[in-house]
Amino acid sequence: MEDSAGKKMLRFLLKSFVEPETTGDQPAVSGAAIVDLRDKTKASHCRVDLNQPLLNTRFVVFDTETTGLHPFGGDEITSIGAVVIENGELRRDLTYHQLVNPYRSIPRIATEITGITEEMVAGQPDVFEALRSFLDFARDSVLVAHNSDFDLNFINLKLRKFCKTKIQHNTLDTMVMGMSLYPSEPNHTLDYMCAKHSITVIDRHTALGDALITAELFLEFLYMLHKRSINTLKDLYSFLHWKSFI
Repeated sequence: MEDSAGKKMLRFLLKSFVEPETTGDQPAVSGAAIVDLRDKTKASHCRVDLNQPLLNTRFVVFDTETTGLHPFGGDEITSIGAVVIENGELRRDLTYHQLVNPYRSIPRIATEITGITEEMVAGQPDVFEALRSFLDFARDSVLVAHNSDFDLNFINLKLRKFCKTKIQHNTLDTMVMGMSLYPSEPNHTLDYMCAKHSITVIDRHTALGDALITAELFLEFLYMLHKRSINTLKDLYSFLHWKSFI
């Protein structure tokens, strides 16, 4: 990471502790809408066959942008982006991108990093509606993200609040995959791994841009795994499990 970008990220971390200003009341949610959202998280709509070949599996690679780094401290999602990988190919024609109204102020440092302003999110769907549409897009898929715990913490916090549930999809983290495939590397950030694989980084720190970059990296990892005869999701989870003990 360049020094200026590193300084911005440090300020992002420090300033995200500031108490946010609210920007209006979130729309009321109907009981029927809550039932619908809960239904979209059911395992029957999310889980895939672990013995299915990886190259025949539908993956949804996603990313979120937020007002800060602390989902339990008042930070909110401002954007969700995703792209499909199907039959071992990146489907740039199958993407999802939604700005989200956080109904709170967006710190200036967050705008500097993500490019998202309060004017851009005004009039956009709230996180409840954004999650409904995202889960429709991600149905019957494996979810993939880089440092997925960060994104899933934001999403699951909202799902628990709205309908007392959480993401039920099979998930993969390209950071964990990178640590398993490159245990001797000094770090496994998205920028570092992309540089190692000569992946051109475009639209960094935008939800769809980061999803597309992560998808390219994930395909590189799938190729490496195939050469190790790791061909199914079950094989991959076993590989990641045992690597965690080494």
